[in-house]
Amino acid sequence: MPFEWRKLLQTSGILQRVMELMSDTHPCRNSVKGDINGDVSPTRAAIELGITRGYSLFEDRLKLLAVPLTEPEDIGAPTYEPPSELPQHYKD
Repeated sequence: MPFEWRKLLQTSGILQRVMELMSDTHPCRNSVKGDINGDVSPTRAAIELGITRGYSLFEDRLKLLAVPLTEPEDIGAPTYEPPSELPQHYKD
């Protein structure tokens, strides 16, 4: 599936337009309307933050579908000894 989704993201004009529209209409691009004094209640701020985060997660996960899964590295049985050398992914 990642290969097919990546290909669609690159070649499908409709899908590219959908992704562009999602980015352009992201809730973080709009201000939160306050009350008469221009204040925003903590409850309303929390709701808006949740909406923004949820929207971002959804958009990011659509893009992540184009990334192939990698198999976890087998590190062997635990020895409870400190490693003599750090794994490569810790060095980067």
